[in-house]
Amino acid sequence: MSTRGQDPVAATVERVVAHLREHGHRITMPRRAVVDTLARAEGHPTVEQIAADVAERWPGMHLTTVYRTLETLAELGVVTHVHLAAGTAYHLADPAESADGAHHVHAQCRSCRRVIDLPDGILDGVRRELAASEGFALEPHHVALSGLCRDCADEG
Repeated sequence: MSTRGQDPVAATVERVVAHLREHGHRITMPRRAVVDTLARAEGHPTVEQIAADVAERWPGMHLTTVYRTLETLAELGVVTHVHLAAGTAYHLADPAESADGAHHVHAQCRSCRRVIDLPDGILDGVRRELAASEGFALEPHHVALSGLCRDCADEG
C-alpha cells in the first residue's frame, strides 16, 4: 500500500496496521484507536493521557480496554513503554526495530521532566563493562536515565 501524499499520522497508522496484518494479528477497534492516538501523540504519553484521547475520539472505550490493548500491542512489538518519574509512558515502536531487537534509550530531566530519545548504542560501553565485571546483562530500554537537560542545567 502506497502512503505517498498521505498525511503522516495516517501513514503511520497504516504502516502499523499492515505490520500487524502481515503477522496474522486482528485489527480491532481498540487496537486501531490506540495506534491512532499514539501516532498523533507528541512525546511519551501516559496511559491516562492515551485513554483520555481515545475516550474523546471513540466514546465508550474504557480505561481497562486501553490498558489491555497497550499490553497486547507491546507483546506484538508495535508499542513500547518506558518508566518515567510520573509513571509509565508509551510510544509506537518501529516494527523494523522490534524485529531485530533494536531499541532506543530514554533520558528524563529531573527538573522540567522533558524526555529525550537517545540512540541505543549510547550505553554500549556501560553494557560491556557490566557484562565483563559483574556478568550483568543491561537492558535499559524500559527505564529513563535521570539528570538535568541543558536548559535546566544552565538555569542552576
